[in-house]
Amino acid sequence: MKQLQKRHISLFDILRNHFLFLTRRQIERFLTLPTSSTNRELSWLASEGYLDRKYYSDTFGHVQTPLYFLGKLGWQVVGNVSSEYKEYRLGIEQRSGRQLLHTLAVYDVFVKFLSESKVKRIIDGVDQFWQELLDFGNIPDGWIQFDGGEVFIEVDRDTEWGKVPGTKFENYARFKTSGAYDKVFPGCTFKVLFITTTESRIEALERTIGSDDIWFGTMEEFLKEPLNHAHWFALRGFYALLDLGKEKV
Repeated sequence: MKQLQKRHISLFDILRNHFLFLTRRQIERFLTLPTSSTNRELSWLASEGYLDRKYYSDTFGHVQTPLYFLGKLGWQVVGNVSSEYKEYRLGIEQRSGRQLLHTLAVYDVFVKFLSESKVKRIIDGVDQFWQELLDFGNIPDGWIQFDGGEVFIEVDRDTEWGKVPGTKFENYARFKTSGAYDKVFPGCTFKVLFITTTESRIEALERTIGSDDIWFGTMEEFLKEPLNHAHWFALRGFYALLDLGKEKV
């Protein structure tokens, strides 16, 4: 008979702390197992009630992809209160369409940081924390504190045009120059990683900024290259995350 392993408990913890759900591909980064082995383990965990799953369709509705989340048993294993499971499950079921696809893209970024660096803290975009910052004006997709510094995360799927991106950049600039950021995150680096679809999209957006605090990259290259690869476009050149706090003047 199979038994829970440390890697399973670690997966449950990750789902509890950072994600509503994950795809098999994303989970594979944490389990560090071949695809066939990951599929077998996920199937067993789901059959035992440690995990549950829902399915979503790709853009054209051709492929049904499972999303894995904590089942009732997994929810209890990591110390959650049983009576709160229904609310947790409802939050998952309510994610659909564009919102779900955007969430999965943001999770791709979180997964990469968690699997390739030592992450100390993640504040995601649904955290009440951002609603309380009345002088900010943005709801970022995330803020990550890791062993290389601190960064805001913005995942852009090329669905926002007009004044929206520019207003977002202005809010970030004001949040820093006003001193509000230093009050909320004392001693932390200020940088925005704006991860988008194509280099042409980056070129268009770069015309709207006047600060080296916004770093642009494509999602394809971000996921393909090592985390510290020097592929971030900025106002004054290219950077790697290792350059945080050492920018060109």
